[in-house]
Amino acid sequence: MGRLLVLLVVLTAACSNQAGKPVPAPTSSSPVPASASSSPVAATPSNLSVGGVVEYRVPDVALKPADCYGSCAASIGSLTLGPDGNVWYVDIARELVGRISPAGEIKQFRLAVAPAGGPHTITAGPDGNLWLAAMSGSILRVTPVGKVTTFDVIGGPASITAGPDGNLWFTGATLGQVYRMTPSGNVVEFNGPPSGTPAGITTGPDRNLWFTGSTTVGKMTIDGQLTNYQVGNDASRPLRDIAVGPDGNLWFTGGGGIWHMSPSGGAITSVPLPSDSQPAGLVAGPDGNVWFTDGGRNAITRVSVAGVIREFPMARRSSDPLGIAVGTDGRIWFGESGYATVASIGVKVPEVSLGPRSVIFGDASPQTITVRNSGDATLAISGVRVSGLDGKFFVKGTDGCAGAALAPGATCTVDLRHVGGGPAGLQSAVFEVADNGTGSPQRISLVAQAPQCRLPVTDGVLPANLPQGEQLDVRSAQILPDPSGGFEPGAGGTGVHATAPPGLTGNGAGYYDRAAGRWLPVYDARSVSPDGSRYAYLPNEPAPRTDVHVVDVRTGHEIVRKIKPDFWAVVAFNQQGIYLHTAYEGIGGGLWLLNPDSGAFKAVLTGDPVTVVDGTTAWLRQHNPADKLPEPSGIGGSSDEILRRDLVTGKTTVWLYSPGKSVFAVGTANGMPIVFSYDGVSISYSILTFPNQAKKMDFPFTADLSPSLSGFTSDSAGLWVGSLDGVYLWTPRTGGVLMSEAAVTPAGTCA
Repeated sequence: MGRLLVLLVVLTAACSNQAGKPVPAPTSSSPVPASASSSPVAATPSNLSVGGVVEYRVPDVALKPADCYGSCAASIGSLTLGPDGNVWYVDIARELVGRISPAGEIKQFRLAVAPAGGPHTITAGPDGNLWLAAMSGSILRVTPVGKVTTFDVIGGPASITAGPDGNLWFTGATLGQVYRMTPSGNVVEFNGPPSGTPAGITTGPDRNLWFTGSTTVGKMTIDGQLTNYQVGNDASRPLRDIAVGPDGNLWFTGGGGIWHMSPSGGAITSVPLPSDSQPAGLVAGPDGNVWFTDGGRNAITRVSVAGVIREFPMARRSSDPLGIAVGTDGRIWFGESGYATVASIGVKVPEVSLGPRSVIFGDASPQTITVRNSGDATLAISGVRVSGLDGKFFVKGTDGCAGAALAPGATCTVDLRHVGGGPAGLQSAVFEVADNGTGSPQRISLVAQAPQCRLPVTDGVLPANLPQGEQLDVRSAQILPDPSGGFEPGAGGTGVHATAPPGLTGNGAGYYDRAAGRWLPVYDARSVSPDGSRYAYLPNEPAPRTDVHVVDVRTGHEIVRKIKPDFWAVVAFNQQGIYLHTAYEGIGGGLWLLNPDSGAFKAVLTGDPVTVVDGTTAWLRQHNPADKLPEPSGIGGSSDEILRRDLVTGKTTVWLYSPGKSVFAVGTANGMPIVFSYDGVSISYSILTFPNQAKKMDFPFTADLSPSLSGFTSDSAGLWVGSLDGVYLWTPRTGGVLMSEAAVTPAGTCA
């Protein structure tokens, strides 16, 4: 049975809780400015919906940086359908609750405390209000117009649901108990699971409360009688959300899986999922299926009651979907914390397949674009166009797609050709298809006058296995195998060995030495002498490192130069010698120079870290103490300034100052530094042409907030950059042009 706890009731007189602590008076919020809200609508889905993901970015708010985590980016948690017909969500980082109408109109309200980050931290209550759990020790009541009342409770509320008895029920993360609370604020505590912490909670079809523990599912009657069912999942990956499915069974997520069981007990059935799946929130859809968010697969997934799954990937990586609910429009609504958006998807989804994302025109011959509907609903195409910098030089011929309605499995085609003329050098445009699928408009990179060369690449931006050397034929956008590009682990499993004779040893895979005409076992050009005849590396083990190996490329002969022990890394190998800095969980201060012929070793400068050396110029990073804005988090601390140091004269000048950001040079292009910039939320890149004159580098087919870029190889054609979306060629006129959709890393100049 439960133990009665007297909680705060909304009164103007002072009162106290069971432990005698004064309880603050309830507080009310004011709306955060946003668009106008919609009129109330019926709260029962009345039709099935069609369409891909539609996103609505939540409004920014005028908060001081100290008021929320990081850079005040929204962190969308749980969602629920409100009694007013809108979908409501919690914003954990900014301590907000918001509502969004079926048309996407958003209104937000300030809370006194941060809502919990549990599976079900917001629910529609039996009294026509919204109720929220706050792990800091509060239950919050929010009226449909945004008036907030705070009730102080014990137990660290995690998830909350409306019970079958007209009360609110919530799980407690601190004490591991389950609680019943009346709408007026009286709370009764009940024993939770025998081990672990209760998480999600819901009302079952049997009028009992059901909740997840670490490895158990608990059933609790309204008078507190508890029955536990062992699930058998790994305790290190605890269970999370729980909901009633359209089949009347209990469905629950966590531990990398999804399960269901009858409310009468019996067998617990596991639904097979991919090994990297991480199911979180789930809900019964109006289509008779269960829908859940999957952060591991970056997808919204539909599963039938028979266990048949279909994934619907997000348009951008790292969307971090979590909360999920069904709207009055019959669509599935969910939050994307990675992009501060609330989104919805139809229960029948058209999906677009376009083929290669890059089409390269070698002459005036037409190229045919095929659009295929690979989904399970009609794809409605509202428009087709060519846009972009050089769009007028790419023209449409026969267009069978504009205005088309493609049934599942159907296709249409559009003919394009390059008419010639225009500026010399690389030309770029974009083919766009506007439709009702996810990620509309769909886009293809159109390229003409591309350089006729082969670009050395390694087959993986972040490979699980040792990369291998290949060649990208630029005009055909084809990846060609390179028999001489083989790499294998070195002797004893340490280092890297190039298989082409003479077998060379190094510490990375790999870089194509154009002068020598072969692959080298180093990461990039920084470790290679200007004439390509030698390279330098330090074995990864043992650490700290004392041996700098200087290798003759033609013969494979190595000379070992001893230096003082530290976590050394090569910054550059140029006419002056081999420049090194220390690098262990961040780059250390200072720069040293090793003469590869004599072994002489000396300090060149001390103090600030050096990230790039180009000829006789060093690019340094430092933090300006005048910057009072919060620093973005990261290993090694942040740096808001980039300094240029002349290694001959010793003159140092500030080239970039970015308050509140972390910036540093990652490479150079024609002597100009390529700058990495992080503001606590997103990553961007730019080129510094002059002091404090940064030209942002755009990579239009990479929409990630934190793009994974690599390679940064400069030659006469421009700057080659690898990404998870493919290989870009960046020029000052065109910006980043997607040349191939192969996720490879440029590893040498194109010739």
